[in-house]
Amino acid sequence: MMSIRTLSTALLTACALLVLSSTSASAQALADLVDVTVETEALAPDQIGKRFSAAVRGSVPFSTVNGVAVEIGFDSEIEEVLIRFNTDGADAPWLPMRVVPSATGGTAVAGYRREEAFTASTFEIRVQAPEDASVLIRDVGFFDTSAHAEEQVASDVTPLIGAKTGTIIPPPLITRAEWGARPFIGTPVNLARPTYDYMTWHHAAGYSAENEEEGKAQMRAMQDLHQNIRGWSDIGYQFGIDRAGNLYQGRPFMDNSTSLSQVPRLAQGAHVGGANTGNIGVVIMGCYHPPEGSHCEQEITPEAFATYINLFAFLSERYGVEPRFIRGHRDFSQTACPGDNNYARIPELITRVSQVLITGNEPLGEAMMSARVDSDGAVSLQWTITENFGYDTLELQRITGTGTYTLGLDPDVTSSYTDESLAGESEVTYILIAASTDGRQQELARVELDIAEPNRFLLTSAFPNPAYQSFEVRYFMSAEGYATLTMHDVRGREVSRFESGFQDGDQWMSRTYDVSGLSAGVYYLRLQVESFGGTAFDKTIPVVVAH
Repeated sequence: MMSIRTLSTALLTACALLVLSSTSASAQALADLVDVTVETEALAPDQIGKRFSAAVRGSVPFSTVNGVAVEIGFDSEIEEVLIRFNTDGADAPWLPMRVVPSATGGTAVAGYRREEAFTASTFEIRVQAPEDASVLIRDVGFFDTSAHAEEQVASDVTPLIGAKTGTIIPPPLITRAEWGARPFIGTPVNLARPTYDYMTWHHAAGYSAENEEEGKAQMRAMQDLHQNIRGWSDIGYQFGIDRAGNLYQGRPFMDNSTSLSQVPRLAQGAHVGGANTGNIGVVIMGCYHPPEGSHCEQEITPEAFATYINLFAFLSERYGVEPRFIRGHRDFSQTACPGDNNYARIPELITRVSQVLITGNEPLGEAMMSARVDSDGAVSLQWTITENFGYDTLELQRITGTGTYTLGLDPDVTSSYTDESLAGESEVTYILIAASTDGRQQELARVELDIAEPNRFLLTSAFPNPAYQSFEVRYFMSAEGYATLTMHDVRGREVSRFESGFQDGDQWMSRTYDVSGLSAGVYYLRLQVESFGGTAFDKTIPVVVAH
């Protein structure tokens, strides 16, 4: 914690207000810049003419360092920030620190960095401001570039390129050229070597933006912080989002794409120390960690949250990062980032992204499909289109152990199909797919069937899925046992218990369950069968509830 030296009443009345906050789990604006924050001691402020000087001092945490940064809150302006180091009892001269204010005021980060590491035992930082200014020295942190260098070594592993086809429409992108980015320093390297692994949520602390104009300015400010204070090659994140939901390109794309619809090859960032390879970083502008103080109590807006959902769904679909691998910065480092208010919503974000991956973010339609197996082994399918939002064609896809077969359908005429060509097959999946003239496709309904009499326990997929009021599920008891069928939320908590009791073997069980009382989202249906020898069967399938 940053210690506080009590100032006398005379000093507080004679000088501009100086408040030193306690360092929380991390300094919010410094979270992506420094390796460690340090305790500091407040020094008595100086009044020289019409200038006011506030200062702190502390110990250098490393044997060698490359730089230091300080987060400052203020109500008017900052004239200058200086630092001096002490080595073996001797004070070095005062040195100017580079100041990067937030584009919307109230917060600044000042930094000092050398290309070569240096040694020092203590430091003193002085903030000079007009005599009527209120200055808040929030936190001080140090970084050691030699210990956590930004990786800039090319890999001989062939980079993974995202899938060029999919159903999720990405948000519009404000490119680097549009927000006025400075050039990348050096040569970017591929993010995926060989895979994309995580999507990580950050916040920008005091660098908040309510609209595109402010967002562009804050992107420039964050790039300034990362290049000129931390010494990185560029802004650390792959993407940024303002509070209006606008999406900004962070690091350059490796293939010079200008939109996400081109599925660009992503460059490695510098947003999570030691875990940047394969990790896609997205920062939300603003401060969302109330324990830090009144300047950090924002809640993410619905517009920004919607952009996160659509962006992460697109990245998941095209780059292969499953929603369960959405993380907060604090999952990798000792930091409060992305703030308590954001971190608490990650389970909801995972649920919403998972749902969008099934329904699409601009659905083409909605449908219900049912199936039955006749005594002669033929499958009879029936479907009902409940909504058509603009698809042009329908097709029925059949997947068996011998391959995939696609049947084109007349959407205005056909609503059923009988499949008599399943001799020798034991399992079959049918998928009803809608397509639009612009190339988008969407799965409207799916059903999975066991054709042959099974010789093992089975749990089929739910129908319909997404379920609006209820869903049907079938399971096969190959032997007698105590069957429990439960529904769980994304955190693993049981929300419904549908079945719990002893059941005979060698029989199909077909059940319809009401889910109208559950909130919309992704759930997991789990069937457990206990026999005399212990657990005979344990399987979980996803069920999306949509209202």
